[in-house]
Amino acid sequence: MAHLAPPLAPPRIGLSLRAVVAEYLRHGRLVSSAAFGLDPRCDLDAALAQGWQRSTLHASATEQLERDFRLRHRGGWRPLTLKPFYLRGRCLGASLDLWRGLPLAQALPWLRGPRPAPTLEWFHFVGADQGAVLVDGRTGLHFRRRGRRFMLTAVDASIAVAADDPDLPGGFDNGRWLRSLMTPCADPAHWRALAAQEADPRAALQAIREIAPFLPAR
Repeated sequence: MAHLAPPLAPPRIGLSLRAVVAEYLRHGRLVSSAAFGLDPRCDLDAALAQGWQRSTLHASATEQLERDFRLRHRGGWRPLTLKPFYLRGRCLGASLDLWRGLPLAQALPWLRGPRPAPTLEWFHFVGADQGAVLVDGRTGLHFRRRGRRFMLTAVDASIAVAADDPDLPGGFDNGRWLRSLMTPCADPAHWRALAAQEADPRAALQAIREIAPFLPAR
């Protein structure tokens, strides 16, 4: 009986997770795409030939590819998936999908720095288990609660496209999308009220306490 070879570990990229996420926070997009072997000037077919995989089974005018990597984080390596987005074969941007997630309380301090403080909009989805932070109206930090912690699960960049584009009119606007999908929730008291309705309110409250220093002061 033939034995299947173990799957190869994702390649390591000599960048830290913090540095890569900071690019999205400061510029609204991935700047170091070359480090991941992603050339935005190359079309979709060229990316597929270089080992990138389609995220969906069917080809269309709008497509997303993906590839797994590992980035440095706190003395170890953190796996993630980079997902470049293509419109009619042209790369317009990329998002990050964090496999295991990263404690949101570890990532939020990265918003602080020498630059002007970013504009933050907080949202929740249904209850206190899932939400997002919109940074400067363009970058979405998505998180879910696991036990007593919120985990950052994805970083999305807005995609700018002409309003009259036949396949993606107006592009992908994180602000518009989050405001239509989720409910604004910046008030700590509102978060605590949502936590009280959860199956495990103590765990939900502890998760909220971790992020409370980053919520708008009341």
